[in-house]
Amino acid sequence: MLGHEHLQIDLSHNKGEDNVLGVDEERSIIDDLRYVVARHGLRFVADLSVPGGGRDAEALARIAQQTGLHVVCATGFYWDPVSDWVRESSLANLRDIMIREVQTGIGESGLRCGTIKVGTNHTELDAVFEKIFRAAAAASRLTGTSIITHTTKPEQATWQLDVLEDAGADLSHVLISHLHKANNFSEILAVGKRGAFIGFDQLGFKKGPTIDQVADMVVQVIAHGLGKQLILSADIARKSRLRANGGVGYETTFSECLPLLRQRHVPETQIHQIMYDNPLNVFSIRQDLIVAGDQNE
Repeated sequence: MLGHEHLQIDLSHNKGEDNVLGVDEERSIIDDLRYVVARHGLRFVADLSVPGGGRDAEALARIAQQTGLHVVCATGFYWDPVSDWVRESSLANLRDIMIREVQTGIGESGLRCGTIKVGTNHTELDAVFEKIFRAAAAASRLTGTSIITHTTKPEQATWQLDVLEDAGADLSHVLISHLHKANNFSEILAVGKRGAFIGFDQLGFKKGPTIDQVADMVVQVIAHGLGKQLILSADIARKSRLRANGGVGYETTFSECLPLLRQRHVPETQIHQIMYDNPLNVFSIRQDLIVAGDQNE
C-alpha cells in the first residue's frame, strides 16, 4: 500500500516541467504500477493531488481500471500559492465543496474522494491557512474522512495539529506528511504522541535525508511505540522518477527502503503493519473493499 503518491499532477507553474504527470505519461504510469503489482503485490495507492495541483479524476479512474488497483483521490485546495478564489471564499463554502466531493463526487463524474488534502507553504501561517484547515476539519468531522497535510517545513506540524484539533478534527484521522525532514527527532515524537499519523513519504528525493537515514528513523519510531502510526511512501511527482525515464518509480518504497528495514531486523509483522494496516487505517478502508479497479473509498 502506498499512502502518498501522485499518479496525476501538474506543478509546472512553480516547480518546472519535470513536475508534470499528465496524459502524456499515463501509459508509463500504468506500466510502472503494473510492474509493482506483479513484483510486490501492490493493491492500493493514494493519489494526493488536489485542484490547482493537477488532479484528474477521470485519469485516475482509467489508471485504476487498467492496473486493478484501488486508487483513492483527494479533495482539498492547493497551497503554493493559495488561489484567489480560495482566499475570497468563506469557510463554509470551502467546507461544503470538500463534503460534496467526498459524499457525492467530483463534478458530474460521480467519482468520490477518499481523503482531504491541505497544506502550508513557506509564507506566514495567516488567517487564510487557518480558514482552510478549519474547513478541512469540519468536512472531516462531518464525513469521517481522513485529513492529509503537506508541511513545507516540519515545524509547521504543531500549528497544523493545533488548528485542526481546535476545530474539532479527530487527530487519529490526521496524517502529517514529510516529517522525515525534521531537524530534531522530538518533533516527530510530538506528532505521534498527539495520536496523528507520521509521514516519511518522500523516499528517493535528492534533497533531505537519504533512504538509509530514513530507515534509521523508522527504527527509532518503532522503538518509541509509534510504528502503528507510520506511513512510508515515495511521493512520485516527476517525470524523471518514472521507470520509463530511468527512475525507480512507484517501486521505490518496496525496493529501496524495505530491504534496509530488514537489514535492521525490523520484524516482518511490523513491516506489514506499516505497509498494509496503517494505510488502511489512515483512509478508513476495509480490507474487503480493496478490489480490482475500484477507485472509490
